[in-house]
Amino acid sequence: MTKNDFYQEIEHTPVLWRNYQLYVPLFYHDIMFMNVTFLVPIKRVKTILPSKRMKPYRITPWQTSISITAYQYRKSDLGPYNEVSMGVPITLDTETPLFTGSLLRVPEMPLIYIHKLPVTTEIAREVGAEFAGYPKFIADIEFVENENWITCDLKADNQKVLTFSGRKLVTKNYSRFCSSPITYRRGYILRSEFIISEREMGNSKIKDDMKLEWGEHQIAKELSNLELGKMLGYGYCPHTQGILTPVIESFTG
Repeated sequence: MTKNDFYQEIEHTPVLWRNYQLYVPLFYHDIMFMNVTFLVPIKRVKTILPSKRMKPYRITPWQTSISITAYQYRKSDLGPYNEVSMGVPITLDTETPLFTGSLLRVPEMPLIYIHKLPVTTEIAREVGAEFAGYPKFIADIEFVENENWITCDLKADNQKVLTFSGRKLVTKNYSRFCSSPITYRRGYILRSEFIISEREMGNSKIKDDMKLEWGEHQIAKELSNLELGKMLGYGYCPHTQGILTPVIESFTG
């Protein structure tokens, strides 16, 4: 589903950076993504958070969540590229009420600490790392589709990190959604905003609708050591649009 009004009346400012012509904010005209979220012990997640100000959601008294999202940016201001995001929903300074994300709704604009963010092109890596401190690095990320499934293979340093497969679910209409990617650089917590358009999307809580296999890479070992537990949900979106802002807020970490 394409919304003709999604980008209208938004100042799309050209910026010359090195030898590139960039635009602010960044427009993503055609995105496919799939996402899976797992329960994970809070004590484990705290070991990967770079600041004590970051408080993971308390979905249960002892558990929070971590999400893995595979993106295929088929058309964007940075050209086509693929990306895999590994993130933790957080708040700053104040812990969430118990059962946030289970019995209680999550905040309207959730903060997501971006722990790892492999990408497939150098311009995507450079721009993300330099402008917003994203923990990007070059990796091999390939998507393969068949009639009912889509599979994302992630490799880095010639080693397998993970294979994430998801069923192509029946979709329904969803409204716009805005989240705040959170990064950490040189002692500061940085916040941007990522808006995705109205879209058709499928969601499932059935474990058999997705598969996740770990490889031998160090990142795979680190994430598997977080003791991922119950799958909370899997989502598949065949097409949406996005807008990513520069860093718009900074906090001492």
